[in-house]
Amino acid sequence: MNVKRVSIFLGIVFIAVLCTVLFPELSHLWLGWYNALGGALKLTVDLLQISFIAVLFAGLLAPLEALGWWAGWYGDKVDTKLNLGILEQEIPPQTNVVRYVIYLDGIGQASFKYFPDGDQFLHELAIALPDNTVLIKGIIPYSVFNRPLTEGGILSPFWRFAERRSQSKTGSIFNALLTLAINIRNLLVVAVSADQRFGPIYNQGTAQVMYNSLINHGYKPGSAVPITLIGFSGGGQIAMGALSYLKQALDKAPIEVISLAGVISGNTNALLAEHLYHLVGDKDPVERLGPILFAKRWKVFFLSYWNRAKRLGKISFVSLGPVGHMGAGGPLDDKKFLSDGRSYLRQTVDIISGILRDEYPYNEELVITKLSNYERYREAAFNRPEYYPLNQSVNTEFYEPIAPWMGRLILPPKEQRQSGVLFEVHHADTKHQHLVGQVVYLQWIDDPESKVSVQSTKKDVHFNAEALYNYTRGKIVPIRINHWRQVTPLESLAGSRPNDDIIVKLREPVVVEQNGKITLYITSEPVQISGRFYGLVRFLQPIQPGSEQFRVIHFNRASRKFNSVEEVVLLPEVIPSEQNISSSTKDGLEKSPLNETGWYIYGAKNAAGMFVVQALAPRALLRVQPREVVVGRKLAMEYLKKRSWNNIITKKGQIQSVILNRKSKDIPQAVSKWREGECALLLHVYGGIGGKKREIAAKAPVYFGHSAYGVAEVVREPLTGELRFEIEYHQVYTHNVDGLIAGTLSWTRYMGDRQFGWLGIRPVCDTLIKLDALTNDYDADEVKRTLLGVLVRELEIMTARYRIGDGMGATYVGPANNCAQDSNQALYAAIKVIQAAIQFDAKDIAYAIKNNPEFKNWLLRHPEYATSFKQLVKLDKAIRHDLLPFGIARADWENSSTTTIGSSLADSPLQQILKALVSWRSILPRKASDSVTEIFHKQGASLWILSTSQVGNSDPEIAAIAPFTF
Repeated sequence: MNVKRVSIFLGIVFIAVLCTVLFPELSHLWLGWYNALGGALKLTVDLLQISFIAVLFAGLLAPLEALGWWAGWYGDKVDTKLNLGILEQEIPPQTNVVRYVIYLDGIGQASFKYFPDGDQFLHELAIALPDNTVLIKGIIPYSVFNRPLTEGGILSPFWRFAERRSQSKTGSIFNALLTLAINIRNLLVVAVSADQRFGPIYNQGTAQVMYNSLINHGYKPGSAVPITLIGFSGGGQIAMGALSYLKQALDKAPIEVISLAGVISGNTNALLAEHLYHLVGDKDPVERLGPILFAKRWKVFFLSYWNRAKRLGKISFVSLGPVGHMGAGGPLDDKKFLSDGRSYLRQTVDIISGILRDEYPYNEELVITKLSNYERYREAAFNRPEYYPLNQSVNTEFYEPIAPWMGRLILPPKEQRQSGVLFEVHHADTKHQHLVGQVVYLQWIDDPESKVSVQSTKKDVHFNAEALYNYTRGKIVPIRINHWRQVTPLESLAGSRPNDDIIVKLREPVVVEQNGKITLYITSEPVQISGRFYGLVRFLQPIQPGSEQFRVIHFNRASRKFNSVEEVVLLPEVIPSEQNISSSTKDGLEKSPLNETGWYIYGAKNAAGMFVVQALAPRALLRVQPREVVVGRKLAMEYLKKRSWNNIITKKGQIQSVILNRKSKDIPQAVSKWREGECALLLHVYGGIGGKKREIAAKAPVYFGHSAYGVAEVVREPLTGELRFEIEYHQVYTHNVDGLIAGTLSWTRYMGDRQFGWLGIRPVCDTLIKLDALTNDYDADEVKRTLLGVLVRELEIMTARYRIGDGMGATYVGPANNCAQDSNQALYAAIKVIQAAIQFDAKDIAYAIKNNPEFKNWLLRHPEYATSFKQLVKLDKAIRHDLLPFGIARADWENSSTTTIGSSLADSPLQQILKALVSWRSILPRKASDSVTEIFHKQGASLWILSTSQVGNSDPEIAAIAPFTF
């Protein structure tokens, strides 16, 4: 009797037995038919009845076992740390394990003994994996105690008999019957896992089993070593059910799931998986029932975890071809072959090992249908790094290097990945000049004194459909790192553009290690810059009308006037955007009122030895010398909220540098507070481009603008010997057509760059905030932290997440997550980090002193922090009151790792709207910036406003638009 006939016969008999149980009046018909059977068939029916009762009893026990485990009914009789799984292949001692893999077998499993095809699959998979990958088997996914059916229970003798017969090589009807009994029993357990009432308890129990197994085999929670759960058939649901609990227990470890013909309900939170690979055969009837039986997988429930995960690119559907569900013709069958000559088993091993080795070919064919502005700009040679020779020198009397360490980030090929990226050295400190021109390794490691880990942002990157579509429409997304595992912040920065053209400076300290290979180690994000050197000049005139070559005269350090050497520099014509807007123009620079005090020019020499001006900065804007002092709180707020943006169109080509002081109008007295080496928090807001060439985003009745945080440091500028502001922005910025990358950008790159910057086309208001609570060290556990320093680290985390859209490939603006919301969340989180470090967990200092001895002792040890810490507590209260008007913080503000960024409003719209309502005042960039500035001003902060309006652009067809506010 073939398998198909056996299945039909068993199905008929099973239905008959079921009907007899449900409808006793049919029993006489059943008995009459039963007495007419022969001896062999009677035995078959008897076994079927016994199996039905056993399966029914075992099915009823499944949720009771989970409930008993949860309630502790079994006391100490059951040791859940027994049977912790075994390794398919022993790992050599001292191996640096890079991944743990747990295999969860299908519904045919009754004990730790696998079917022969399962054993062969695991054996071949272990051979295909590298030695530093741990493969764990011997887990019973159908028991919260990791206890086989064949051990310890009332029905264990029956299940032992059933297992022996099911694994027998003879294909009799009895064996098929007993195999069906095991399958149905375990299928009922899968149903319990999928059930929204009993499932959470059962899934937590299986997560505990996996956790114990991982710990037993050397896994260290918090190590961020990736974990893969391979779930075969019903094991797919068990893996997805345990995912959230296992991730939480292992301190947010990166966990992915490979579903092999998996039955998955869709009730579990698939968004928590790094990725779900769903391998399904075209002839698999069982898996096809999933989208029918489980409502959460129906398309109509578009907000379910399953459907959201599909839209966000979290699920990859992989076809196995003409393959069935399990057994003969299933994915582990080594007797049937594909058209390419591989067995079904070999294909399965190849696909899964390819995924685990990060070598799976995704074969996405994408056609770019629209050219980005970034690609337009690259058509000009001066916008490409290779235009500037590496070996060049400048006159050190008139030019200074932008930083000791500068260079180009290079994304290594996928197969050559290490823990960092490559770095082409363009400039090095005096001790390492020999490295200029070489390509070395660059690694970004966490500051050992920081409790905020940037490396925790590592994610598997798999583009969702929206990110792929935006790529074809010209948005610059990190396409080169699509389908990369555990992408580091440095890799996401280097791979943000399709070309290796991101030029950066490295902030100190830079540690150079030469041990076979040369590696530079840094502890903070590289800063995106324009140019390598800068000088201070006054523009005289082009060498002839319309020429790109300009005569300039350098600043004289001795006379402090522009009467030094004249030089001819190159100001190449910039490429207009798709909307025919040029970021800057070279015409009229010598006639600008800003030319009197001079311009900082940033760039490098081309092959002809001529200095090319890549970026401009008005000296009058950045020098620590205001043009106006506004006195009094009321007038200060009036200037901030109104005057700084009033008549913005008429201020085209002008800058404003204004101190908002509390008492004195005396400029020297006001400036005296801004001392060399001190830092200030910067709040940045920009407006829109109007006029005849109005940008598309500004064609609506209102323009919302953009805001960001940054840091302004007072430095002694060597060319003049005067104080000036060195500004860096921490741009929480969505993916765009201009190639502007979220991260740390110098003023020269973000604002001053003649091709890519905003100085010439947008109105900008930068507010510098100086307050002791921001810059004072708070000593905790012999580690000193400043609020400003922690904020920078929080912003580095946020921007690293933005660059990859938390693994989805792109980030989008929504009501709950945008530049203003997420930047202010970083500020709120930074305050909480400082408070947690010194164990302050109250809203009032007096209450904390009375009830928190740890905080009281800290304050007694450090009385010098009393004043600034009071400011910090007031800031916390004010932010809650002003930015969180309901007095409660959003859950994702309390814990930044819980928020999901990178999603559009179409994904979980209700959730996004509710979050936005909790922090509605930080939705609008200008309103948020004004609110935060006012909060700091009330605490006694010193404020300095630097504003510009389309400086360095003489195009009469563009006009400034102020950002909207209430």
